[in-house]
Amino acid sequence: MRSKGWGENMLRRTLQILTLSLGVLGLAVSAQAQFRFSTEALFMNRNNGGASPFVTGPNSLSTGGNSGDQLGYRMTLGGSFGAYDVEAIGSQVDGWSSLKTGTLTNPLVFDDTANNPVVVAAPPANTLAFTNSLFDAATLTTVEDNESERLKAGAKYAISGSSQFQDYQVNFGTNPTQNPWRVSLGYRHMRLSEGSTVGITGTFDALDTATGVAPGGVGNIGNDGLDNSSLTSAGYSLNSGTANGFSAAGIPSTLKIYDTAGARNILNGVQLSTGYRLFPDSLVKVELFGRGGLFHNYMQAKVGEALVGSGSDNSVYTRSYSASRNGFAFGGTLGAKAVVPVTDYISLTAGYEATYLANVALASAQFGGLSNTALGSRQYRVQNHDNFLMHGVTVGMLLTW
Repeated sequence: MRSKGWGENMLRRTLQILTLSLGVLGLAVSAQAQFRFSTEALFMNRNNGGASPFVTGPNSLSTGGNSGDQLGYRMTLGGSFGAYDVEAIGSQVDGWSSLKTGTLTNPLVFDDTANNPVVVAAPPANTLAFTNSLFDAATLTTVEDNESERLKAGAKYAISGSSQFQDYQVNFGTNPTQNPWRVSLGYRHMRLSEGSTVGITGTFDALDTATGVAPGGVGNIGNDGLDNSSLTSAGYSLNSGTANGFSAAGIPSTLKIYDTAGARNILNGVQLSTGYRLFPDSLVKVELFGRGGLFHNYMQAKVGEALVGSGSDNSVYTRSYSASRNGFAFGGTLGAKAVVPVTDYISLTAGYEATYLANVALASAQFGGLSNTALGSRQYRVQNHDNFLMHGVTVGMLLTW
């Protein structure tokens, strides 16, 4: 889930924080004041702790995480006055993505006939692993229960994802130039936004459950597909095309099962930061630092189910769910940074750090939030039991005056 004007919002928020900090710094008039500004490039690898089973069976699939190195940036403005220090930080890593493709060598059965030896030869077929509307449509009593609806063996799949992270901080604490250690208390705002998509495309088929006869075969009975009434009864809406469902008779339809999920975490809270400078009297200074806090997490998430036909039938049926949730998340950063002076006012920096968030909603886990109530109606609940970890190298330049 990506908001409009992501980059513009990032720039505007960063400028607002920097402007606020300059105003705070300007309140203090001291001949001993020292200011600093740094800009850094972030090379962050993202590890994803969340995934949902999507297909179960001999070709089992899970929604994947977004990983790999991605470039980001950070700007920091700070000032020290006597024993005290204030700093504002704005950073962003935007563009993690993942893509996994392949082939289901076994059929993907939509209903409850995956273990019926009449219509499924060994080894058993694949099925969708989460609560889904396609199963509801394919098992509708008196309409679909005499057939085994599926995609034939050889269906192609693609699983993709995207992720973005923003981080803003204002910290007030001790002057880092007066002592090798420093402690500060601050406010931190973070945003983690994600998307996840699974598409499986194959040839639609429907076999009689009692005899295994295909459409057009001797003794074949009824329907030979998924009826429009079955799909709408299961909660789908017809978005485009003819309201006649999907047929396996004649020229079979090519059917794409296209499911999407998105999640956004908005975290706000107070954090404690500490740091210790090694070798304070040496030319190259090395600082160890850590930040941690408890954050209120406002989560918004959605899941969408779609059936997209092509070939003999181009109908498109969709169903969507959305929900929000409030919770608490832990967040923290640990790292080390070296500062190498070039002139009296300019230094180069390099470091390594890791940021961890616990109890966040990841897009790849949201398919697991679908379930049925005791009355049989569908419900969706935001899944926020996963963790986020990014870690990597930082390089930049520090100006002091």
